[in-house]
Amino acid sequence: MELTLQTSQPNSILSDPANTEAVDVRAVALVADNDPFTREVCRSVLEQEGWDVLEIEDGPALIQLCQNDCPDIILIDAALPGLNGIEAIQRLRASPITEGVPIVILSDGETTNMTASLQAGADSHICKPFSTDEFALRVQSLTRLQREWRRLQNGRSSLGEQARTLDLLLDFSAALSRKEDLNAILGDMISVISEIASCRRISIMLPDASGKYLSIAASMGIEDHVRQNVKLEMGESIAGRVFMTGRSILLNSQQEVDGQLDIRDQRVFQDLPLLSMPMCASEKVVGVLNLTSRIESKPFSASELSFLSLFTNYAASAIQNMRTREARDQARDSIVIALAKLAEHRDDDTGKHLDRVTLFCLKLAEELRTNPAYANQIDDDFLTNLQRAAPLHDIGKVAIPDAILLKPGRLTEGEMTIMRTHARIGAETIHSVLDRTPDSGFLIMAEQIAHSHHEWFDGSGYPQGLRGEEIPLSARILALADVYDALTTKRVYKNAFSHRKSVEIILKESGTHFDPDIVKVFIKLEPEFEQLAKELADNYVRPGHTPDAPSYGPRDYHLTAVKEEVTQPSALHRRS
Repeated sequence: MELTLQTSQPNSILSDPANTEAVDVRAVALVADNDPFTREVCRSVLEQEGWDVLEIEDGPALIQLCQNDCPDIILIDAALPGLNGIEAIQRLRASPITEGVPIVILSDGETTNMTASLQAGADSHICKPFSTDEFALRVQSLTRLQREWRRLQNGRSSLGEQARTLDLLLDFSAALSRKEDLNAILGDMISVISEIASCRRISIMLPDASGKYLSIAASMGIEDHVRQNVKLEMGESIAGRVFMTGRSILLNSQQEVDGQLDIRDQRVFQDLPLLSMPMCASEKVVGVLNLTSRIESKPFSASELSFLSLFTNYAASAIQNMRTREARDQARDSIVIALAKLAEHRDDDTGKHLDRVTLFCLKLAEELRTNPAYANQIDDDFLTNLQRAAPLHDIGKVAIPDAILLKPGRLTEGEMTIMRTHARIGAETIHSVLDRTPDSGFLIMAEQIAHSHHEWFDGSGYPQGLRGEEIPLSARILALADVYDALTTKRVYKNAFSHRKSVEIILKESGTHFDPDIVKVFIKLEPEFEQLAKELADNYVRPGHTPDAPSYGPRDYHLTAVKEEVTQPSALHRRS
C-alpha cells in the first residue's frame, strides 16, 4: 500500500545539519564580536561559502541566543564585552545544547589568550588580522569534523532504536501466541504502538459486520463517550478515506490541515502531527490506526513510519486470522518472518534468501528422516518447527553496524570478530522471547539454529567450537543449506558459483564443515536443489520469457570477496 507523506519545512534556520530529513537547511555560523569590521569580514567570507550568518555584539546576547537554538559553529572575540571570550566558552561548554558545537576564538594573537582559550574548550584560535583563505579553510575543517561526529552519533542512536523496536515486536509476537480473543490482541497493539510512536492518543478502527462503517475497536487517551459514538461511513473523514484508498495521511503543519478535517475528525485527532495509517493483510485493508498527541509534538521520522507500517500490517494479519479462527499460529508466524526480514532488510537486497534456505532445509530434513538413525529425531513437529525457525538464523545481524554489514570488500580481523557476534546476539534475542513462552518448540529450535549454524563439524567453527553431534541437528542442516545458497548467488564481491562447482565445494568439506550424513543426503537431492535455486532466483524468468537482466541472487555476506579464495573453499564460508 502507498504511504502519502506530507512534511513541513523547519521553523528555525538553526536546524541540525546532521538531520538527513531536513529540507533546504543551510549551515549557520554565529559571529560574536563588537567590532563591525571583523563581523563584516567574517560575514563576507562565510556567505561566499554558502553559510547563513548571525551576528552578536556582546556576551550576554550570545548566551541568550544559544539557550534555545544551536548554530553549527560559533566564532567569539576574546575581548567580547559583557562576558569575555574565555567566560563565554566555559558557559557554552557547560550547556547540553552547545557542548559539542565547534568554537573558534578570534584574538590579537597573544600566547596567553591562545592557551587560555584552548584550555577553556575552544577548538581553534585565529589571530587578527587574519587571511580570509585561512579563515575559510579553518571553518570548513571544523564543521566537517562536527558533521561526521553528529552522523556517527545519529547512527548509534538509530541502531539502538532499531534494537529497542525489534525487542518490542518480539515481545508482541510472543504475547500473541497466548491471546485467546481479539480484544487482547488490540490491547497489546495499543501498548506497543504507544512505545514506538510516543503518542498519548491512539485509536484502532475496524469495520463492522456490514463492512459499511468504521468504529473504534480499541483506544488510548480517548474519552469513553467519543470512543462509543464515533461511527464513520467508508470514505468519510480522514480514517474513512484511508480505509478506502489504502494510503496513509500524515499532517505535520496547520497549513496542511486546512480542508482535511471535519467535525468527526476533531473528536479522534487532537493536535499535530497526526497520522492515519491503513492496517493491511494480504493487500486487503483490515482497519485503520490513528495517532495524535505526540510527546513534544515531534514529527514522525522515516524510520518510525517504516516500523509502524511493518507492525500494523503484520498486526492486521493477526486480526484477520483471529476473525477467521486461524489466529495464533498464523499471526505469530507472520510476525516472526517479518522480524527475520527486518534484520535481512538492513542489507541492500530484496532477494529470496530466507525462502530458499528454508526450502533447502526442509528438503534435507525430509530425506534425512528416511534414515533409521534419524527417524526418532525428525518427526512432523521437527519439520514444522524447522520451517518456522530457519528464517530466524541471521536475526542477530540487526545489531551489526552498517559500516561492517554493508562493506563490499574484505573485512578486517576486528570487523570479522564483530560480524561473528551476530550468532550469539541472535540466540540471546530469541532466548529473551523463550523466557516468556517456554513451551514454544520452534523458538527453542530457532535459538539453537541462530547460535550454532556457523559451527563446523570438525570443531573449527564459532562461537563455541562445537564438534560433530554436539552441534544441534537443525543447525547442521541449516549450515549446509545456507552455504549452498551463498555459493550459488551473486555478491558485490564475487560472481555466483555454478551449481556443479558449489556441489564440489560442499562435497570436499564433508566431515570438516558439514555433517557427512547431511552431505550424502544433499548429493542425492542436488538435482532438486539446482532446480529450486533457479526457480527461486530473484530475477527468475519462466521458460519462454526473455529476461530483462541477468538472474542473480540477493546480496549476502557468507563469502569472502577475493578471487584467490575460490581455490580455498574452507575460507569461503567464514565471513558471516
